[in-house]
Amino acid sequence: MKKPGSHISEPVKILLWVYGVGVAGMLLPFSRDLFIRITPLNLLFAAAFLFFGKKPHRRVWITGTGIFIVSFLVEAVGVNTGKIFGEYVYGHTLGPKLLNTPVIIGLNWFVLIYCTNIIGRKFWEVVAGGGSNRVTSAYGQKSVILSAGGRSFIQSIFVVVTGSLLMVAYDLLLERAAIRLDMWTWSGDGIPFRNYAAWFLFSLLFHIAVRLWGEDEANERALPLFAVQMVFFALIVGFYASVL
Repeated sequence: MKKPGSHISEPVKILLWVYGVGVAGMLLPFSRDLFIRITPLNLLFAAAFLFFGKKPHRRVWITGTGIFIVSFLVEAVGVNTGKIFGEYVYGHTLGPKLLNTPVIIGLNWFVLIYCTNIIGRKFWEVVAGGGSNRVTSAYGQKSVILSAGGRSFIQSIFVVVTGSLLMVAYDLLLERAAIRLDMWTWSGDGIPFRNYAAWFLFSLLFHIAVRLWGEDEANERALPLFAVQMVFFALIVGFYASVL
């Protein structure tokens, strides 16, 4: 008889421990300030968790670098003009800034787009009846093809839209937690709808780029990381909602 948790890989066990400690550290009054200050290390850990021991294709790094740069510039324009996401300012939690924008924000965009692309592809395999073991890149030979002689257009639309919707779902939780953790604050009354609209639009563009030029074989760590982060932010939001 297998022991409980024996089917969980060692990297995922480390992930659960790190975020479990992180939740406790964020919520306990005596450790909250310290854990808020080391948030950039958490983002670096997320990237390390995804890629440590892996050998992604060069196109992943090229496309990822593009997403890092473009997303940082979008955020910089947004925070300095208020014309993209709305009026907001970054706090100190996310570390060093350039142009009033945390440098690490570009890494966060890349990690999230990378994860949601893979999750979108896994969802497609389930919907198409292929099973999770057949998840491959758009370049793989096992991709589900609905039109003779080429990649499935329907599959690509599904992956891109699903990934973008997952990004918005993530942001719905992130926004409420971010305010509590001094990542950023909004001017005026609440979080504007155009923030979510802009998140969806830029996520869509980034997912199209990844689908066309940046996919690789599916990384099995993407889903656990995304799921754990969602739970992490949900717990933060739930805690502050219960104590206010």
